[in-house]
Amino acid sequence: MSGVVSQLLAITLLALPLLDYAVIGASGFKRDPTDQPFRRAPMAESPRSIVIPLATNLHWAFDAQLLRTHTVWSGPGLNLRGPPYTAEKNPFLCDFSGTVLWSNSPVFPWSAGGAADKDLCRRPEGDRFIGIDTKQGRVTLTYEWTPPRTKSVRVQESGGILRVGEMNVVVRRLETGPCVEPVRYLAHAEPASGPVSRIGAADMAHERNGDVLFVGARSKAAVEWEFLDQPVDYQHDVVGENKLDSEIGRRHVKGKEARFYLKIPAHTTDITIEIFSAVCRTKAEADQVEQTLPPGLATPHPFKAEAGPTKDTAPQTAREFGGDPMFRRPTSGDEFYHIEHFPVPREIDLLVGGMDWLPNGDLAVCTWPGEVYIVQNAQGPATQAKYRRFARGLNEPLGLKVVQERIYVAQKCELTRLTDTDGDGEADFYETLNDDWGFSGNYHSFAFGPLADKANNFYILLAGQRGRWEVPYVGWCLKMGPTGGKLEGFCSGLRAPNGWATFGPNQDLFVTDNQGEWVGTCKLNHLQRGKFYGFPSGYPAPEAEYSLPKTFEPPAVWFPRKLSPSASGIAVITDERFGPFQGQMLVGDFQNGLVMRVALERVNGQWQGAVWPFVKGFLGAVNRLTMGPDGKLYVGGCKRAWSTAAPMEYSLERVSFTGKSPFEVKEVHAQPDGLELTFTQPVETTAATNVENYAVSQFRYRYWAGYGSPEIDHEDKENSSTQIDVAQVRVSSDRLKVTLSLRGWRAGYVTAVRMVDVTSAAGESLWHDTFYYSLIRMPD
Repeated sequence: MSGVVSQLLAITLLALPLLDYAVIGASGFKRDPTDQPFRRAPMAESPRSIVIPLATNLHWAFDAQLLRTHTVWSGPGLNLRGPPYTAEKNPFLCDFSGTVLWSNSPVFPWSAGGAADKDLCRRPEGDRFIGIDTKQGRVTLTYEWTPPRTKSVRVQESGGILRVGEMNVVVRRLETGPCVEPVRYLAHAEPASGPVSRIGAADMAHERNGDVLFVGARSKAAVEWEFLDQPVDYQHDVVGENKLDSEIGRRHVKGKEARFYLKIPAHTTDITIEIFSAVCRTKAEADQVEQTLPPGLATPHPFKAEAGPTKDTAPQTAREFGGDPMFRRPTSGDEFYHIEHFPVPREIDLLVGGMDWLPNGDLAVCTWPGEVYIVQNAQGPATQAKYRRFARGLNEPLGLKVVQERIYVAQKCELTRLTDTDGDGEADFYETLNDDWGFSGNYHSFAFGPLADKANNFYILLAGQRGRWEVPYVGWCLKMGPTGGKLEGFCSGLRAPNGWATFGPNQDLFVTDNQGEWVGTCKLNHLQRGKFYGFPSGYPAPEAEYSLPKTFEPPAVWFPRKLSPSASGIAVITDERFGPFQGQMLVGDFQNGLVMRVALERVNGQWQGAVWPFVKGFLGAVNRLTMGPDGKLYVGGCKRAWSTAAPMEYSLERVSFTGKSPFEVKEVHAQPDGLELTFTQPVETTAATNVENYAVSQFRYRYWAGYGSPEIDHEDKENSSTQIDVAQVRVSSDRLKVTLSLRGWRAGYVTAVRMVDVTSAAGESLWHDTFYYSLIRMPD
């Protein structure tokens, strides 16, 4: 290449000048810093968009559902909208401010042999998006597609730019595995406008309204362009929004499109192809681009066709933050349980969406705005913890699980495995394990989890609120294998399942669900295959039942609204160092900013049990709970867009048992004629046997399309409860158990029990004098 051409040609594969780390603020939206390698976010062009900055003012948007480039634009980066960025619920589809250089039709770009019989507007079954690789400063997208007469073909696609004078030439590099038949790749599809002409031996120019689109290709394989001024007739889904709701429509496209197909010959080894695209002002500028392009590949680098990433040998240093040195908050809680407050760094938006423990004792945390941090020394002094960024650019992850030393996160759009392949302390391979559910981009289309069972099968919980029937699996619990694999609808009827855990000897699956339409109050569901839990769910559930569901599987526990208006994360107490409640559940509440305790039992095959308040005094809205290896409870807070009593936007907090055991009802067991209460300490017999010291009532909740439900008594009177007669009270010989004989109580109701003047033998008052037992089934 001549010296003049060398001066004209400069190659870059990622961002140009970088700004500082802080998120750029703007009216009504936020933007990522320009050093961020990619962002997954819903756009109108594709809910499963991946936006990659090729330069500070040049952006490439890829559709991970149809495996196509959908938009390239010049101007600032993506406008991030929705609750985690703006604290507003609408608009929730992200957009951009700038100039569209080109966009592509919403059709699958790959086809075998000659012209396809028809355009495919859905990804063919068996084809899949594999993941995002960010090693060596280049973002590479990997996917597989299957021609009709051969096995799957793996493609690695990356982007960059060539600078020609004042013009940016976008380079899409396709590294494709062996394929025994010729195929075609739809590189550009434009509304038919001006003429198309050949430039040189291998390039083309398309005269559009006001500019010229240059299209070129280079490869060692004998690729060639096929231009068709093609009649088209296809229909595709259109995703939009109307205030808080998603709009799903069908658009019929009929007419002509100018299409540039790259014909790729059959090949038995890996080949590399570079596609060059530039928007020029004139045909003369397009000629200049053609003359400047190298005759061969511009950016040679090896193609790795193996299934997963390999280790590199040059580790770098990941970004690390210390706690806020100005943070000063005293320990809160009470005499039984203390709450420590971590001084979270000011530089990070630690809206906790998920937490789990790594084998080395560090705490992995994902955040609602899309980052993952490793909290180093999390079990040590709160002021000495360090926060190392491990991943970023995710689409609102609201759950994280560590399995066999690997981190898995539930993004809205997929289940993802994060891997640090080059040893620099930060993930560089974002592997898509499964994305086979529908996703409209709605602000409330959350994906929670993953849960993992004893066989390491994964379960993802999809919110049903603001869903639509035609969006597959809205409101379902989904099951998939340990490495992703085929997706199975496990059960349905979930509204906002914001907490999950396995529990009991068989590691049964439990989730919390939030009150609202069709859900009278928050509840704790035991999930079972094929069951329906009350909220209208999307396809493949019957459409006829979407508007008027009739029955549902009862929960294990109903949470009274006064105690829990917004149930959240679950943790199981597995360590005796946390006090006298080992083997029971702790459940958070987002709105009240507290943690509750749940004691379950099985009655005639049905899980049911009692709930108490447990600990309050948190700075953040309680969203995620996890028991640490040190026998302490770690609580992640997240406050944005939803009301809560918590004063802080986000938090990380730790609850420790002080060593002083409270006088409390520890367990409740249903009997044929009443309830047996087990206490943490012996009771004072005189007060405990006085029936006047117990107030018992029952109520239920209405199943209807209205938002929430009042409490309803035995006579169906709203905002009322039925008083239950305490006929007799018996105390066990060790004074640790009290049995209440009850008259007139019924199964299917919440039983509220309040104890007045009941004390321990040592004269201590009850820590909490009221509990609620959900009597789903009466014992035999």
